[in-house]
Amino acid sequence: MPIDLNDAATGDLFSCDVLDVPDVPATGPKPAPIQGGTPERNERASNGSLKNEPRTEGTPAAVTSTCLFGDVLDVPDVEASTGAGFHGTARETADVPGVPALGDLLARASGADGSEHPQAAIPAVPDDERPCFRVYDAGALLDTGRKLRPGVWHHGMSTPRGGGDPAPVDTWVCGPLHIEAQTFDGTGNNFGRLLRFKNTAGRWRTWAMPMELLRGDGSDLRGELLAMGLEIDPAARNTLARYLQERAPFKRIRCALQVGWCDSVFVLPDAVIGPDAAGVIFQSGERGHEEHGQAGTLDGWRAEIAARAVGNPLFLLALSAAFAGPLLKRTNTEGGGLHFVGDSSTGKTTILEAACSVWGGPGYRRSWRATANGMEGAAALFNDCLLALDEISECDPREVGAIVYSLGNGRGKQRASRTGAARSVTRWAAFIVSTGERTIGTTMAEGGHRTKAGQAVRLLDIPASRRYGCFDELHGMATGTALSDAIKRAAATHHGRAGRAFLERLTHDGRDFAALLERIKALPSFNGTDFEGQDKRAAGRFALLALAGEVATEYGITGWTEGAAIEAAAVGFKSWRSMRGGGNDERRQILDKLAAFLERHGDSRFSDWTADGSMVRDRAGWWKPDDQGGRLYLFTADGLREALKGFDFNRALDVLEQAGAIPKANARGERAKPETIGGRKVRVYQVRADALQGGDDGA
Repeated sequence: MPIDLNDAATGDLFSCDVLDVPDVPATGPKPAPIQGGTPERNERASNGSLKNEPRTEGTPAAVTSTCLFGDVLDVPDVEASTGAGFHGTARETADVPGVPALGDLLARASGADGSEHPQAAIPAVPDDERPCFRVYDAGALLDTGRKLRPGVWHHGMSTPRGGGDPAPVDTWVCGPLHIEAQTFDGTGNNFGRLLRFKNTAGRWRTWAMPMELLRGDGSDLRGELLAMGLEIDPAARNTLARYLQERAPFKRIRCALQVGWCDSVFVLPDAVIGPDAAGVIFQSGERGHEEHGQAGTLDGWRAEIAARAVGNPLFLLALSAAFAGPLLKRTNTEGGGLHFVGDSSTGKTTILEAACSVWGGPGYRRSWRATANGMEGAAALFNDCLLALDEISECDPREVGAIVYSLGNGRGKQRASRTGAARSVTRWAAFIVSTGERTIGTTMAEGGHRTKAGQAVRLLDIPASRRYGCFDELHGMATGTALSDAIKRAAATHHGRAGRAFLERLTHDGRDFAALLERIKALPSFNGTDFEGQDKRAAGRFALLALAGEVATEYGITGWTEGAAIEAAAVGFKSWRSMRGGGNDERRQILDKLAAFLERHGDSRFSDWTADGSMVRDRAGWWKPDDQGGRLYLFTADGLREALKGFDFNRALDVLEQAGAIPKANARGERAKPETIGGRKVRVYQVRADALQGGDDGA
């Protein structure tokens, strides 16, 4: 049964009766106040509790007004205010125009019309029902004349020292706090409580509290509640924990611990979207999830951001990438992303902020300035959404390779618990859009690492070098800078609407998106006859962007024409290939590395194979003339392994054979040939240097 979080009903979930106190006319004079300095008043000041003493004879059961500030001492001989404006001060200061009178402010504080709201007296909790917890949303007036402030109260019995009869004791625990339901995830773990409480600003809030926050002294829990505005008695810390665990609520609801898909619904920190949204809630031990904020309108976003992407393929590609995150699981596609590379002030950050505006405001964008461990937490925050990372030069070059692999694989590092057992691994699936002035490979090389082919195809380098930086069409603006500034202003004004509108349609769309993706992959732009494995893998990622943009257009979100997203994705794929080159990236790296080794050491670590007795330090081999007047290098096994360090040796030999750089293996699979050098037989690898130059074009 769905839970109405706005329901003000005060049902008793676990012996926590919340009383509905109607307004009734006043029936008598005000009872005597609790005087300061009395034992009863002092006891309340020290521990927030009061004993229910019998009311004195003649004390009425109701009062004529509600005190806003608790029990206030009577002030004798003070004439009641008539509500007239306050004129001047003790120094005869003139009235300030436009400032309301003090009497008017007090009248507004006590009621919209300055009237007072009397309360009906209710019976005190009987001794035989104690101990128990009860919640009073608006406070309560007991038939003893006692007035209870709004909040959770613990009604117990005292234990007198040295004997005597127990007396009722009422202790205020915290502000109004209701336990609506118990929560747990799909595996039957991560239990929690769905709380509804009123903060000190008078607003009701809901929060799915993980039960694990009650461990230890519960300080983590109290800190979160205090930060969200709940007032808590410092002396009742254990009582609050007891209240939250007194009895499990009857209502049950499934919780999601991450943003993203939860079966057929999509979970955001402040909303659940989908046909079964009423049965799921987002549960987190932290209160701060401001990334998915909303402002402005969808029409404003469409007119001021999406419309300006028309005619600008890279801009349109970035916006399409923002819609790709929720489609990763619907198409069974691995994570990955784009890395826009270009000079400073070319609009890279602008199109990144525009992509972020699909899901949230200025706080949505993240920076590359993070460790690999820190980036895991950031990726988990944007599961099934867009992960936007700005300026790769801020990241430690030694960390970049590990971060790229981790983000693309969607799994964090395996860690051990205090007992040595394996802890659960953080998982996510996000589409990444990154920016920087350097490519992934250049950044890693700065840290002394070589880019692996798997890293290069997980985050694809896209040159931001169009007519005006990232733009081709200025849409009436004088310069690219003016267009960039207009887009940034629009992103700050209209954000967070497009992504939710996309999810509203997507969660009710039962089509097979994997089949739709295959249809786009089959288009000639993404399925060339000369494509190899890595080309096809990258083409599939651009096809996903095309699908995301076309679906968003079909849903009426972007306002683009049909086919615009496919055309932009094709332009992006072509730009990636032109920057990288065709063919297998690892094969090109092997050929390039061996060629670089020969350029550095071709004369110093090799000698003519006929030079008898020549001394060469750290010899890597010999050379002899080939049939075409060039050199044929005769590598020793150790020399060739050194030249190909970082690659699997047998895999590298296969690549060299395919490129025609070394002879084919014999019947026994041996590639090293025996040569007589200096009167002795030596097994060497014959490498043709001219065949290595094909690495630039993927040969």
